[in-house]
Parts: sequence; structure tokens; C-alpha cells
Amino acid sequence: MIQSLLIKYAEIGIKGKNRYLFENALVKQAKIALKRVDGEFVVTKEARRIYVTTESDCDMDEALQYVFGIVGICPMMQIEDNGFEDLAKHVIKHIEDNYEDKNLTFKVADRRSRKYYPMDSMEINMEMGRVILDAFPEMKVDVH
Repeated sequence: MIQSLLIKYAEIGIKGKNRYLFENALVKQAKIALKRVDGEFVVTKEARRIYVTTESDCDMDEALQYVFGIVGICPMMQIEDNGFEDLAKHVIKHIEDNYEDKNLTFKVADRRSRKYYPMDSMEINMEMGRVILDAFPEMKVDVH
């Protein structure tokens, strides 16, 4: 199973035309930090986001938490874009597999890297929320 992390950074995001230099430095430092962990890692930079992926079962975020410039490490699931229905199936399966108690509150907040997607962000949020509520009626939406 492939593990993936989304690396969040702070001040780098406000840089101007030289932002790529700071992003490249952060990618380099992440690679150096991951050398202390057993396994093979791929650190990539795409669309103003930094991703770390591996096929080994390890604790990547422990090695990355001390890298200067990283303010957040978010576990994530990468899937191929096969349309909204396929995405909804993956979300429902993820909830089923990872949350034993379904009496939870949730909020859908997407960020599209592809702005030409057939639905805008608000439509995706509403439709995905509807799909989740249809599958798990005991869950509640909390947008705060």
C-alpha cells in the first residue's frame, strides 16, 4: 500500500517570483530528513504543493516534523481522477474502513488543482456532503 503525505508550509507561500527556490530547498531538506528512516521515498513538488510517498510501512512524519519551514503534515490518499462518482466511492470506502463509530460531524472542503473540472469547489462540497449523508445518515455536517 502506498502511503502519502501532503507537506504544508507557511512563509514560503507568500514569496513572489522566487518562491520556487524556497520550495526546492524545502524538498531538498525533506529528502535529507527522510534518509534517517528505513525505506524508499519520493518527494515531489506539484502545483504549489509538496508530496511525500512511499510503499514501505514507516513513520515518515516523525522524520519530517523537525524540518524548518514545514508547518503541517497531512496524511492523504492519492487516487486517479475518474470522475466525481469514482471519487465518491473512494470517500465512502475510506470512511467505512477507518471510522468504526459513524456518529461524527464532518465538513467537506475541497481545493481543486484543476480549475477546468466540471464542477466548481462549492458544488463538489455540496454533492460530496450529500453522498456522505446518504451513505451514513447518523453523521452530521458541521461547517465551523
